[in-house]
Amino acid sequence: MSYVDQELSIEDMLADPIVQTLMRYDGISASDVRHTIEQVTQTRAGKSAFGEFGSTHHTRISWGSEAAQGNRLRHKAA
Repeated sequence: MSYVDQELSIEDMLADPIVQTLMRYDGISASDVRHTIEQVTQTRAGKSAFGEFGSTHHTRISWGSEAAQGNRLRHKAA
């Protein structure tokens, strides 16, 4: 087995069959993930510009539909 010192891109991770199965199970789409990443990027850029980056205040970001949110609340990590 060889060791690869390279991080996967978001697109590579979203293309992984296991990740796709888990996202389907949780009702989350690839576009939900991309949208959330964009929101976080914009929020970080805004906070950084105002010197607030690293504060303890967190913004809640919703994933997918309300039904998907309900599914995630029922699931527990094994």
